[in-house]
Amino acid sequence: MAEPEQPEFARERHVLFLEAMASELPADYASQEVNHLTLAYFAVAGLSLLRELDRVNKDQIAKWILSFQVHPKTDNELDNGQFYGFCGSRTTQFPSTNMKDPCHNGSHLASTYSALAILKIVGYDLANIDNKVLLSSMRNLQQPDGSFMPTHIGAETDLRFVYCAAAICSMLKDWTGMDKEKAKQYILSCQSYDGGFGLVPGSESHGTASFNL
Repeated sequence: MAEPEQPEFARERHVLFLEAMASELPADYASQEVNHLTLAYFAVAGLSLLRELDRVNKDQIAKWILSFQVHPKTDNELDNGQFYGFCGSRTTQFPSTNMKDPCHNGSHLASTYSALAILKIVGYDLANIDNKVLLSSMRNLQQPDGSFMPTHIGAETDLRFVYCAAAICSMLKDWTGMDKEKAKQYILSCQSYDGGFGLVPGSESHGTASFNL
């Protein structure tokens, strides 16, 4: 019996989809606006893998990405415990009109990783990023056990964010943003009895956690 024919990879359809996602979110994805920067990373990285980055304006994308970066207003704000990275979307960049939050800062570790990765893909010189502010404030997210929170207002801690922090340091070629030894010990504490790694100590082995290593 002959083997069934394998469907061909619909390359052009994938390219058109990624091109659309790289510019703006389709209506069906509106509920994911808070993850806009992360979705943009998948789109731009996909176009890069398919050797189709010329479909988009790389300078315009870089300018758009940089508009999400959060900067302290004064040097004194560097000691307020906040993280000055990148917001993940416009809705997280600006405070809600129903909330009085003069110190609003929606910087997120995963969004910062996505932002820097996109900038690197489109050929932006990361030396133009204010590494000192970003990395020194990122240390505020590392916990005593070596793990990282994604935001300075508190959230879960697991290997995903250790990966993000390490990738950020690697892309910026500066490891002052984390205590590497503490991070290493946290990673080892997540190893399970079967040799794999869980997202947190004591959890079952997980493909995502093992990939992040």
